[in-house]
Amino acid sequence: MKNILHTLVLVLGLALLLTACESGKKEADKADKTKVESASGVSSSAASKATSPAVEQAEPEASQPPSPVDLDRADRLVAFSNSASMALATGRYAQADVLMAYTKYYLAEWQLAKRPVVNPDEDEKLARRLVPPVGLFTPEQTRKMAACVQDMNKAIGSMRADYRTLEKYVEDASLQDDGVKGKYLAAGIAKAHAAFVVARDGFMQIVEAEAAPAEDLLLHNHPLKRQIQAAERIFAVFGKAATLLAPDKPDREALQAQRQELAEALADGGRPPFRAAPDLERRYRAFLKQAESYAELFDKGLEEEFYAPLRFEMNKAAVASRAAYNDFVRDANQMR
Repeated sequence: MKNILHTLVLVLGLALLLTACESGKKEADKADKTKVESASGVSSSAASKATSPAVEQAEPEASQPPSPVDLDRADRLVAFSNSASMALATGRYAQADVLMAYTKYYLAEWQLAKRPVVNPDEDEKLARRLVPPVGLFTPEQTRKMAACVQDMNKAIGSMRADYRTLEKYVEDASLQDDGVKGKYLAAGIAKAHAAFVVARDGFMQIVEAEAAPAEDLLLHNHPLKRQIQAAERIFAVFGKAATLLAPDKPDREALQAQRQELAEALADGGRPPFRAAPDLERRYRAFLKQAESYAELFDKGLEEEFYAPLRFEMNKAAVASRAAYNDFVRDANQMR
């Protein structure tokens, strides 16, 4: 196993970008700067399947430890999940969510932000990170993953083309049609974005179905397994909350359920024992403190309204939580 603690590091969630509501180049710059530092990779594979045990349980003593071959394959699966997840959260693939957020803002305020800059060379590198190593997945899985990538590329291309046309439409003061064409173009962008999301989810479902049990294998008898899984659940809430906040009228009941899940995950992560050095525990608790600031903003949204500035603050709190968690991971790796 190259480094078991690389499974600690998670992506904030592809859906996080859906919370973006600010217009203009400033927002695009912020979206580009939300890339998070990873100790040796980024994993989102177990965020959706971590459990919330009432009592911490040790691995059964009679269970057989994983074989070196199993550990090697698990390590490669999680490493690929890391790389693919980060690729889908940056560059052209992240722009799909950004353009959709800009389009929604346009429909609400009749102001259109400038589309993010394209970097073809970087986009090509990102696309290569979505190609799995030979033999890691079955031929059928590999074929489906390639089809999903093709669909994503087609959808983001369509979104950018329609958005470019929308920019020209907004800039043309001679057109007076009460926004009819703008709404038509916005509908096309939304349709392409929906296709993009289906393809992206299809790709990650295949990856996570293999990477999730692989991560379990890597966490076999790990002394901080409970804390790691609590962090996974916290970041999963960040992503799910962002997705729930995407519609014009969010599902408050579903949001309240996510707030409850966040409270339980914070409690699980914070309860003793913490089977590692005190300095490492302080780092972990600093992460929990940052996550609690997100929870406070979440409460404010439930009590009042999830207006655009509050969503932006929630985004910043989620990024700060990620940074604090990465500090914990770096220290953990240095203590190995």
